Amino acid sequence: MKKILVLAALIVMSQTVVFAQKEKSVKESDVPVRYVKDFQNQAHDAQNVAWTMAEDSSAYMATFINADGDKQAIRFTPKSSETRYYIEDRYVPHAIKDTVAHQFPKHKISTVYIRNLKGKMTYQCRIYQKKGFLFWKREGDVKVISFETNSKMIEVIDEK
Repeated sequence: MKKILVLAALIVMSQTVVFAQKEKSVKESDVPVRYVKDFQNQAHDAQNVAWTMAEDSSAYMATFINADGDKQAIRFTPKSSETRYYIEDRYVPHAIKDTVAHQFPKHKISTVYIRNLKGKMTYQCRIYQKKGFLFWKREGDVKVISFETNSKMIEVIDEK
């Protein structure tokens, strides 16, 4: 019986590692110099800066607190950069909350931000379902939904 419990615990812990986030924290010194310089030019008043890197090294993102005390991020790729302005739950448009509630009733909203990519503004909403059992819960069936600024849904992308 003990062997079965130990085996079950090992399986659960190994699943936690497999389903870890696809971005990892990195030091600023490990970020390409051009991204660091671009970031410093765009957000010279940034505080509490945290850098992450996509697992395939295709993108770097600096998340920080701006001069107004709001959470913001800038994501850099070889082709472009995008700015994300995070929105507190109380300011998320009701149309977005209603769309998620009706079209994805088993999902919860984790993050909503306004995305500025090449001058085009859209809302991005990250949703997920809780999976697992007891204390070993994880995010499953994660999706990113894009909305126009009038809260009309544009697309749904499955996060892998």
